[in-house]
Amino acid sequence: MAERVEKDEFAALYSRVHLDLLRYILTLLPDRHQAEDVLQETARLLWQKFDQFDQERPFLPWARKFAYFEVLKHRKKYAIRTKYFADELIETIATERIEKDEMFEAGREALNDCMASMDEKSSELLIDRFSKGIALKELAARQNRTANSLYLVMHRIRQKLIRCVNNKLESQGWAL
Repeated sequence: MAERVEKDEFAALYSRVHLDLLRYILTLLPDRHQAEDVLQETARLLWQKFDQFDQERPFLPWARKFAYFEVLKHRKKYAIRTKYFADELIETIATERIEKDEMFEAGREALNDCMASMDEKSSELLIDRFSKGIALKELAARQNRTANSLYLVMHRIRQKLIRCVNNKLESQGWAL
């Protein structure tokens, strides 16, 4: 029974991060087929070592370490070092990618916070336009407005949202 719980736990964690892992690997190894091979090997290793995973820590950074070393191993195995980048550059790219992902996640959280603090009418308008993909003309017609006037309202809302997100990120120490 415990093994079943462990399998389910691993599957849930891995399914949430596998696309992020693939994007990370593609940053380091531009050939998609090779990247998918490395991802598959990374998944196998993650499963083998899952009992060593500290549940108190995030899964993605732990998984990225395996992916990074698998990329290096793959490069060495296929001697593609001269075809692409030096190992030092790969390490720099990998580090920068992790930092960008952390900033992106902080930005996503800031956006969610700012959306939650926005008045309901503005929030619904943004959701209708950008999440549901409703055309500006259709939204304007629903509100008995011209498309131009609604465009100006949307512009003001977006500017307010951008300021809010930037302020939150700057208060967290992110340089913009």
